[in-house]
Amino acid sequence: MNGSSLASHWKGIRSMKHPRDFSIDEILASNWDKRLAHDIAAELELASGEPRTSIPEIRRFFAIRSCRNLLGRLESARNGKSSFSALRAVATEMRRFAVEHPARAATTFRAPVPECPEWHRAYQEVHEFMIAVFAECNLSGRKGDVALQILRCLVRGFALHEFMDAFLHTFSYDEAYELALDIFIAGLRVSETGRL
Repeated sequence: MNGSSLASHWKGIRSMKHPRDFSIDEILASNWDKRLAHDIAAELELASGEPRTSIPEIRRFFAIRSCRNLLGRLESARNGKSSFSALRAVATEMRRFAVEHPARAATTFRAPVPECPEWHRAYQEVHEFMIAVFAECNLSGRKGDVALQILRCLVRGFALHEFMDAFLHTFSYDEAYELALDIFIAGLRVSETGRL
């Protein structure tokens, strides 16, 4: 979902619940963040059947759900593939998830809070999945961890630029990302025996 379709999506959601349009001046003059927080809390209560009224509760809810959703998509992308073919497939899916769901993707990159074991488990499952993919590419231990950090930076950078339409003279975000993956994977192949 690109920036304009995302804006249309949110406009459609807002018009269902709030038929009156708000001007920029009204938004800035009002306590808009509280309105948004109350709307999100109400949606979460409908989705989970429990009231969630604090920012930490909302953050935990989205983080756990997002990690589980991302893991399912990565598993599907990897299905039937191995080694660098699997890595390319999951790296492509990571970017797709980040572009389609920028806020949810951001929660999957955030370190879990210490007092939430469920968030730790969900985060760790994604981490272990990716480390296993890198292990198939002969990148284990510290090499696998560093490779995952590099990939996360690559995904986040591309997703952010694509979401904001910030690349100048870009013929295709897809093709640019594929080229970035070619370079990333070529570097990983060299580092199998060298220094990473």
